Amino acid sequence: MSDKKITIGFDRYIERQWLDETAEWVINGAIKEELHAHIDDYLAPFINGDTSLRKTKNVLFGVWFKTDKKNQAFKEQAKALYRTANSSEKLVIHWGLAVASYPYFASVARLIGRLFRLQDDIHSKELIRRTVEQHGDTESVRRAATRMLQSLSQWGVLEAGEQSVFHLASKNPVDNPELITWLTGALFYSTDRQRYSIEELVSDSAWFPFEVSTGFFDITRSNLLEVVHQGVADTLVAVKHG
Repeated sequence: MSDKKITIGFDRYIERQWLDETAEWVINGAIKEELHAHIDDYLAPFINGDTSLRKTKNVLFGVWFKTDKKNQAFKEQAKALYRTANSSEKLVIHWGLAVASYPYFASVARLIGRLFRLQDDIHSKELIRRTVEQHGDTESVRRAATRMLQSLSQWGVLEAGEQSVFHLASKNPVDNPELITWLTGALFYSTDRQRYSIEELVSDSAWFPFEVSTGFFDITRSNLLEVVHQGVADTLVAVKHG
């Protein structure tokens, strides 16, 4: 799948609290019409204009509600994990769902992670330039990258400095084997790849806000993934079928 053909989807400023509220409604069994009404009422004080409200709601629906045959089981497991998660673990779940639901989000997160592996801070112009290189030089691509930076800053993942410079906030340690195995499985739903090694899944730069170790990856904790090849160097896993 070519990066340039990715539909942006995640193109609005999204606050962490909005995701938390949406998750609670979905987990408590809100049907589509109820969820529309809940989100409309909740966001009314924050967002002006029907178009902006609709587009923001679409992102929240995409993260937590919309499913297809490919990711339905993944999102169902997210609900189960969320019920017992603490605040930091809930952020991990929001993140995994965003990666699985929006390949653009995964792509930009990966760019940010790669930049932080090379340097201590990033400038918004640098990220936008790299995003444009991958997804095309359009106003919608530029605007979406800017809004994603603003969102991640509000989530506490990034710290906004002066002159559009962003620093990496303290990493969130994740040591729940079931949660880590679920999180890394998000990559299967954001790409067309059929197989990954455990090292690839765990070390992907899209997980830059978190401390994730291969030692906590446990395939036995997953209802979604299975080992398809056990080699001397790599163990390959794939999504279960049937």
